[in-house]
Amino acid sequence: MADKKPKASSVITLGGKGSSLSAASVFAVANGLAQVRIDSSILDKLKSSSSSNRKSPPVKFHTPIPKILTFEESRAFLLALLNKLLLSGSASTVLPVLISNVLNAGSKNLDLGEVEVSAEEVGILDKSCACLYGICGILDYESSALSTIADVVAAMSSEASKADVGALNLMDSGDGLSVKDEGWCC
Repeated sequence: MADKKPKASSVITLGGKGSSLSAASVFAVANGLAQVRIDSSILDKLKSSSSSNRKSPPVKFHTPIPKILTFEESRAFLLALLNKLLLSGSASTVLPVLISNVLNAGSKNLDLGEVEVSAEEVGILDKSCACLYGICGILDYESSALSTIADVVAAMSSEASKADVGALNLMDSGDGLSVKDEGWCC
């Protein structure tokens, strides 16, 4: 039987008011479990700012995807790069829409080709840590499941060994034993 990749069942909206890119969203898009949508308000904002603030002539730029990345890591990289471009406020709409289309196409080819971008966008692309953010998003999501399993194993081990777990019941900062509880103020 052929191994079929599940179709994307959810949509991740980027660029909207109060939106943020979570580790779960990065994982879902990286694995093709979610589609990407750019909020129309941020596209309108980028259109108006790029037409009025175009200070430099467009240059051809090829966004390199590091060869060392796996397919999922490359998709996470593109998602983090898309988010960075949207949050910068100085990008045109061309590159963000192109990245969104490539991510939603579901193709194994993630090459964006040469795109005309402004010097400001080249600066954003060159100084972006999107590769690192994408990989960290995947790792954060996957490690959260391991953390839960580790907690369960530790609890079962403590119970099986009949260990005294009283020392593990730590009080939080509202216990009256911290400086802020004594009325200290800056």
